[in-house]
Amino acid sequence: MAPDLVSICRLDSGGVVERDTVMARPHIEWIQAQALSWQSEILPARDGAEAKILSRDEESGALTCILRYPPGYRRGPEWLSADEEFWVLDGAVEVDGLAYGEHCYAHLPREMPRSGFAAPDGAVVLTFFSAMPVATGGGVGRNFDERRLVRRIDAADDVWDGDFAAMGLESMRSTARMRTLRQDPDSGEITYLTATIPFRLGQRSERHPVVQEFFLLSGELAGDRGTMQAGAYCWRPPMVKHAPYGSWTGTLLLFRSVGGPQTTLWEDPDMPFAWKPPHAPVLPADLAPLMISPWPRPARY
Repeated sequence: MAPDLVSICRLDSGGVVERDTVMARPHIEWIQAQALSWQSEILPARDGAEAKILSRDEESGALTCILRYPPGYRRGPEWLSADEEFWVLDGAVEVDGLAYGEHCYAHLPREMPRSGFAAPDGAVVLTFFSAMPVATGGGVGRNFDERRLVRRIDAADDVWDGDFAAMGLESMRSTARMRTLRQDPDSGEITYLTATIPFRLGQRSERHPVVQEFFLLSGELAGDRGTMQAGAYCWRPPMVKHAPYGSWTGTLLLFRSVGGPQTTLWEDPDMPFAWKPPHAPVLPADLAPLMISPWPRPARY
């Protein structure tokens, strides 16, 4: 069956909309999560939680979302039909009795048995599912690939072990740090953190032969499509030219490569970097109205 086609809107600085057509998960570059509404009861495997859907693959059901668990949320023994990868934005969750507080990460492979899931005091969690998650009761008796399990990482332990050179990002070494959260043993797909220093300024544009997905955890980031604030989300198809980027504040970003390991091709930018770039996000038609204007900076005083 051929992939579904979706309409894409590119907004220029004057509010003019250009339409394009692409396949699979739509190109989103970028949307502020704060612009999206909370939705109830749209993920049966997480019934009772609210969700903001950041992007979704209409064929496979794979999706990226923010889940908001109310205080007292609890599930019994079960396993899911999809990988569940998550980063705790606020509050805390428990899986198999193990606590994951703010800035904790895990990758739980599909069919991994779980004795329980809970959010005693509530939580907000950035979550990636490899397919539409279906929960099956009973937390025993499933065979899952333990090589793909990342049980728990706490970013506050201050380990920065990422390999800039392996992804062709050696030029960032002096102005950023990287931490590898996960690398798939078969596909090479990688999830990692990048933290950049204030006033870092990139010089060249990039392309990657795989999907690059990211969520801006903190800071402000200026690039060729406008200025992103904390909460900005991007799903970029392979080989889409982007950057250079700069940040007055410094940034913390969570990146994922989808479809294989991430490598980088460098080339000259189409336009010089600007600290105050034109607002021109790339969005599906249903999301474009939410980002007509630049997103305001959060109040600082």
